[in-house]
Amino acid sequence: MLFEERAVEIFPEAVERETFVARSVAALAVHGFVPGSALAMIGVCRDELTFPLVDRLQAVWGPAFDLSSLAGMLFLGRTGISAARHHAPSADGRQRFVAFVFSHIGIDEEGVVGQCRRPGQAEPSPACGALETFRRELADGRLDVDLDPHDLEQSLLKQRLLRAITYGDVPDLVSLTRLARDVIYDDLRELVTQLEHGADTDVAVISGVQVHGPVGRGFVAPGRSFVHVGRDRAEHTLALGSPVSKAR
Repeated sequence: MLFEERAVEIFPEAVERETFVARSVAALAVHGFVPGSALAMIGVCRDELTFPLVDRLQAVWGPAFDLSSLAGMLFLGRTGISAARHHAPSADGRQRFVAFVFSHIGIDEEGVVGQCRRPGQAEPSPACGALETFRRELADGRLDVDLDPHDLEQSLLKQRLLRAITYGDVPDLVSLTRLARDVIYDDLRELVTQLEHGADTDVAVISGVQVHGPVGRGFVAPGRSFVHVGRDRAEHTLALGSPVSKAR
């Protein structure tokens, strides 16, 4: 299938959604994060293509605190993330937070990157549309970075990603998707310090790229991750394993 071949070519680390969820559960359990003991926080694009992964994560971890914005960008700020401090369970005297954040990209049945055929559509449409709009503006040399009160999230997306791009560069969509993933991760690392308010608080963050294909198919390409445990904030990288989904 061209989707699978192209997906694994571009993201060799990609695994099926179900495999990603299972591996993340196992990796987190090593550090004491188990369903029922932690508040999940999930950040994805507003695109409905991202919902199957959210559903699978919430089926395991329960209702999640929502971090989402266009392209999966992180715009809730200190006030938003601080609100989660009051939502986490603490039955064993500890509070645990596990955050999953993803950018996303589509690959259609012909292997065309940046396109995905949504249910009921006669023709493919862009994914991620917000990142592709930003990329086109860069390519056309007509990028407007003023804060538009009627388009706040896209304005903030452009402002934040532009800070991470070398002046004059126009990344392709795959590179831009990876860049968005890394920017989201870096911003969340800074924000979760608002949650780490004592020796009885543990925080985990997992990033990645959702790769959407035809007929509901989807992979996850894991990105960077960490766990902070205890007062000394000892940092651990989560082992999410090697890919198992290869083109057939």
